[in-house]
Amino acid sequence: MSIQTIDEVIHAPLAVNGGQPVRQRPLPHTWCGAQHMDEQEVEAAMRVLRAKSPFRYYGPKLQNEAAKFEKEFAAYVGTEYALGVNSATGGLQVALGAAGVGPGDEVIIPCYFWVLTVAAVVRSGAIPVLADCDDSFNMDPAAAERSITKRTKAILTVHMAGVMGHITELVQVARRHKLTLIEDCAQAAGISQNGRKAGSFGDIAVFSFQMNKHMTTGEGGMVVTSNRRLYRRAAAIHDLGYPREEGDLATREGDEAVQLWGIGVRMSELTAAVGRVQLSKLDKICTCMRTAKYRIRAALAEFGRIRLREVIDPAGDGGSFLYLTFPAREESLTVARAMTAEGVPVKPLDTFGMHIYYNVPSLVKKLGISNKSVWDLVENKDSRVSYDKGTCPHLDDLINRTLYMNIPSGLITEDVADICLAFRKVCTQVLEDGRPC
Repeated sequence: MSIQTIDEVIHAPLAVNGGQPVRQRPLPHTWCGAQHMDEQEVEAAMRVLRAKSPFRYYGPKLQNEAAKFEKEFAAYVGTEYALGVNSATGGLQVALGAAGVGPGDEVIIPCYFWVLTVAAVVRSGAIPVLADCDDSFNMDPAAAERSITKRTKAILTVHMAGVMGHITELVQVARRHKLTLIEDCAQAAGISQNGRKAGSFGDIAVFSFQMNKHMTTGEGGMVVTSNRRLYRRAAAIHDLGYPREEGDLATREGDEAVQLWGIGVRMSELTAAVGRVQLSKLDKICTCMRTAKYRIRAALAEFGRIRLREVIDPAGDGGSFLYLTFPAREESLTVARAMTAEGVPVKPLDTFGMHIYYNVPSLVKKLGISNKSVWDLVENKDSRVSYDKGTCPHLDDLINRTLYMNIPSGLITEDVADICLAFRKVCTQVLEDGRPC
């Protein structure tokens, strides 16, 4: 692009109309933790392989990486215990099992989630009950309280896209009704609210280290809690169904509360070794994304037609996603098309796949994993629930008018400047001039 002033670029023809795009090189990829991988992760994995001891409980020269990772992660989050698992999916199953969730129970979940959140409830034999969101795009505590019945066993909240909602109020709801509060922190590693880390608010929480997450080991996860009873049950379920004492199964333990059925979702030493390195970089990763995000938000502040996502504590934002809500859907789609043409991909939030309740066919149709679904169980016959579009009207409305943008953790100053300039160019012409796209 020829040298132009910022004002000239802002008022130049839009790329969607044949003009020159602001950005011609692709932005960095959005794999948050992977962007920051280097020889430290390589050496950590090699240390385990050289010891020929990738299993966490025994081996020729056990490195105790999983135990060390658990201790470090619990200290980071601010909980008494942490338990490494091979995925957050397994971790959710462990957490629900530790809480005693089963047939006849209802679990309140948000309407904006990841499909495996609700899948864990269904696999437990319980009924998921949707609660609408608020302007943080997270569970509305008032909606959650309205959803409570005599069958409610737990509230499973999800900190979506790196931002916590009104978690303090949700804790109060759970305490008032003596319900277990489970935090799904799959997209929330490293985020906080008023100085307190995600995962330390509820009774038990689950983190993901899958490839898309703030820190990654490819696959993997962590269950955290400060409740000893929940921890002992979780430790048994994640393994073979019984606690371990110095590595050996305590099958003669007298406490039937920890004589359970295991699901074998233990974390490997390889995963833990890489995870320890990634944990040491987590604050830096979130800071990179948060800094970029709030520079972009500042550039958008002049456009009054755009409403930005409610973030209760911007200093604790993970920074991984930017949400923009418009007065009308067509306006949002116009901006999305124009921004993408300028070389800055922005997408409608209702294309975000199985994060949205009505986009999950097996939920809407109440399907099971065998010839009988949990909704058909006699224990669940009194649960009257719907998952059709329209069940959560506030989310439906927001989703219909909102765009999202991934914030890569590898953005440099010039990248952020291009993004801000593209937004200013498009929004100046589309939102103020009303030029059609």
